[in-house]
Amino acid sequence: MFFTSAYYMKYMQYEYIIGTIIVGIIVQAPALWLAGRFIVGAQKAKFMDAVWITVLGMILNAVIAMFVGGEIAGLVQLLAYLYLVKKYYETGWVNAAIVSVVAVVILMLAMFALTTLGFGVVGSII
Repeated sequence: MFFTSAYYMKYMQYEYIIGTIIVGIIVQAPALWLAGRFIVGAQKAKFMDAVWITVLGMILNAVIAMFVGGEIAGLVQLLAYLYLVKKYYETGWVNAAIVSVVAVVILMLAMFALTTLGFGVVGSII
C-alpha cells in the first residue's frame, strides 16, 4: 500500500503525542512523585496524581502553545503546571513550586547518574 505524505503526517502526529505521553509518564511522573512525597508527604502525593499531573501538563502545554505565543506562553504554561501540582497534591503555590524544582533536581541527578554509568547520550548537557 502506498502512503502519501498527508497520510503519514496525520498518523505520525498521533504516534508522536502518544509516545511523548508514555515517555513523560515513565520519566517525569516518578520524579514528581518522589518530590511530592518529600515535600508534601505520602498522604497527599500519590503516584497516580503524578501521572495525571504529567499527562494533563503535557496536554495543557500543547494547547497553550497553540493559542499563546512567545514568552507569555511559557509563563502561562508554568502557571498551569503549578496549578496542577497545587490541585492534585492539595498544597499551596509555594509548595507546588518547591515540588516542581525538587522534581527537576531529581531528574538532573538521575540523568547525571545514568550518563556516568554510560547510559544515554545527554552527557554533554550537564
